[in-house]
Amino acid sequence: MLKAAPTPVLRFDKADHEYFINDVKVPHITGMLEATGWIDDTWWTEESCERGTMVHRLAADYDLGAIPDPRSVECIYKGWFLAYVALMRVVRPQWKDIETALFDLVRRWGGRPDRVGKLWGAWAVVDLKTGQPSPATPIQLALQAILAAPEVGLPPTAMLRYEVRLRATGKGTLIEHRDPNDFQKAYEVIGKCCTHG
Repeated sequence: MLKAAPTPVLRFDKADHEYFINDVKVPHITGMLEATGWIDDTWWTEESCERGTMVHRLAADYDLGAIPDPRSVECIYKGWFLAYVALMRVVRPQWKDIETALFDLVRRWGGRPDRVGKLWGAWAVVDLKTGQPSPATPIQLALQAILAAPEVGLPPTAMLRYEVRLRATGKGTLIEHRDPNDFQKAYEVIGKCCTHG
């Protein structure tokens, strides 16, 4: 009788933003994009990092039902948060995962899409942005789709990819990334960064 393979132990360390498979640290999306030159953190400021962290936290709390009245939030990043709320009230998504760590056990890497769920009945990955547009975003979303696709039973290219661009004014924009070449670039990133890529 064949023995079943042991279930891998998957872990995300939020404090250090590190991903582990069976206690072995594996590459993650942000690090892979940095290593391949898609993003450069030279221009990130303490304020932009704090803003991104806080807006992501508020948006997750809202989506999880912990903020029943968004107008009651008092925070210097309230405008960005209210932009997210306004967009979600129009889009009315059905979230499956909210900032959930996902892993590719074959190529041994991980990532944490901001959202995986259905928008207008179609499966999508969604990434929230509070800063300047970046050429890395379409590749980031392709990598997220590669991680999320097995979770929803689709090929990665069948998933929609949306960037939610939020502004301090309380306005936001939903931007769909459709270029199929983004996936070729994403697989090149995986090939360069993953031991089993």
